[in-house]
Amino acid sequence: MIPGGGGFYRFPEATRRRACAYGLLSCRFPTICVEPISVVGHVAIDRIITRGGERHQLGGPPTYVSLITNLLGAPLRAATKVGGDFPDAYAAELAARGLDVRGSVAPMAETTRFVLDYTKPERGLGYDSLCLPIEPGDVAGLPDAVILAPIVGEIPGETLEALESRVLALDPQGFVRRLEPGGVISLRPWCDVGLLRRLSVFKASARELRLVAGEAGWVGLERLAGLGIGVAIETLGGEGARIVHSGRRMVVPAHRGDTVDNTGAGDAFIAGFLSEYASGEGVEWCAAVGGAAASAVVETVGPSIRIGRGELFERVENIRDGIVYLP
Repeated sequence: MIPGGGGFYRFPEATRRRACAYGLLSCRFPTICVEPISVVGHVAIDRIITRGGERHQLGGPPTYVSLITNLLGAPLRAATKVGGDFPDAYAAELAARGLDVRGSVAPMAETTRFVLDYTKPERGLGYDSLCLPIEPGDVAGLPDAVILAPIVGEIPGETLEALESRVLALDPQGFVRRLEPGGVISLRPWCDVGLLRRLSVFKASARELRLVAGEAGWVGLERLAGLGIGVAIETLGGEGARIVHSGRRMVVPAHRGDTVDNTGAGDAFIAGFLSEYASGEGVEWCAAVGGAAASAVVETVGPSIRIGRGELFERVENIRDGIVYLP
């Protein structure tokens, strides 16, 4: 049992096994290995614009993925690039979460600097600088489970072809973005059927799903599942997620809590999901971990988490209890 909420919280047996693997409980079950995962995409420095002002913070998918893998105890590798201008303090922050970018520095290049404008009805996107592309040699020898998470255009086709990992998960956000003059980023339709057929997991927002599959919702998810993708996920922010897998429609509720900063929520979801999926867990459990991970990220400003593993797992159990399948 782990302390929580003023009393003691008892996990069901299946979850006890997972909790034992993370060191949350002492028990007689054999330890379950937490498989290493990797993420391919740029670490960035984000310029966040809100009605309250402007701030700069560490960003990019590898940053938010590292928050979750560190919390779960999953080893992480990244195929990424940062410039010679990347601050030592940010490198140390990532290293403390198990992500070492020292071998990913391009000394003569600038770090990708992304702009996220939350003063508009729909989040505005832009860029101040872009780092070098991720090359085929950068993805050599990655673990079997990989999250493809481009920001915008940094993973060229030859790098995708060089990937040999067995379990591929895609967040297509960087593929549906187009660079415009003046540092503006617009959206565009994107569909690489060859890549999509290689995926085990696809995760996108409703807007991104529409740009990839032609429609959002169940229709878009089932189109992707028809290509052979094992798990197709549409995240819905505070409304949770829709998932199609094994010919079934699953509705995943969201954890009800405070939302302070939405940045990185999608990255946290796929990190939580794939960390469990790579270790052989079922889709319901993986989805609940993904939802709990996203909820932990949005409650704080910037790339940080204030809850521990115990509270995370309590949220996982609550989310999993609320999962329903549609006829």
